[in-house]
Amino acid sequence: MLTEELHTWMASGRTISVNGTQVWYRVEGRGPWLVCMHGFPTSSWDWHRLLPLLVRHYRVLIFDFPGYGLSEKPTQWNYSLCTQMDTAEALLHLLGVHEFDLLAHDMGASVACELLYRLEESLTSLQLRRMTILNAGVYMDMHQPLATQRLLRTPLLGEFTARLSSYTIFRHQYPQVYANPESFDEEHYRQQWALILHNDGRRTLAKVAMYMRERTRMHDRWLGPLHRTRLPLKLIWGRLDPVAVYPIAKKICAENPGAELLTLENTAHYPQLEAPEQVATGILQRHT
Repeated sequence: MLTEELHTWMASGRTISVNGTQVWYRVEGRGPWLVCMHGFPTSSWDWHRLLPLLVRHYRVLIFDFPGYGLSEKPTQWNYSLCTQMDTAEALLHLLGVHEFDLLAHDMGASVACELLYRLEESLTSLQLRRMTILNAGVYMDMHQPLATQRLLRTPLLGEFTARLSSYTIFRHQYPQVYANPESFDEEHYRQQWALILHNDGRRTLAKVAMYMRERTRMHDRWLGPLHRTRLPLKLIWGRLDPVAVYPIAKKICAENPGAELLTLENTAHYPQLEAPEQVATGILQRHT
């Protein structure tokens, strides 16, 4: 059940039909567009501490991908990251967003790599000015998902794991992605879990988790453009991340010498929640 704070959050945005599914989004601020893409298994709620720090400089668009957060979670839906990019692109066109900066975290960074591919192949009319990536396991041979995530991405076993998922299991596993889990209160964990379950999210949890297998199949399509892009690229990375480990950031920089890396020492997988002021400073230093 959504908390009162989450109901207020939901009311601050709108829901719109995009390619046949309902997508929740929120626009706030003024200035050039900044589009934010969240990660798995959470939602755009991940940006709630960062958003107030950016809206004086950007017109910020946050949204929940289908299968996540406050958006619709249809069981009969293709949750490929290519389809997620189709949805994002259609949403941007509906809102009149054509030129923008991009901020992507975790799974959202792989969707962003699909955008880079489409830009490289002239398959989109969108115009990307620059991109910032927060901790993301783009190299599957280096990615270290939590035990439950490993089970969820496994065919057949994933559906069984989703049915058996509970707050108790989530509460045991999820804090591992934070450098200082005790800095978040119990309500924070219950809110994240409530957003996962919202709109019958348990039914689609294994389906959205399959993106991790897709990243292996689409290795060349997504990593090539990331390595070759000459757009301004900045990485803001929590060094203590046990999932998207720090050597991933170092490898991206080795493959793309134009990338800039900002390391956050006492931070893990969610820099935007753990160190929002440092993340905002990093974005604005590059993007002014």
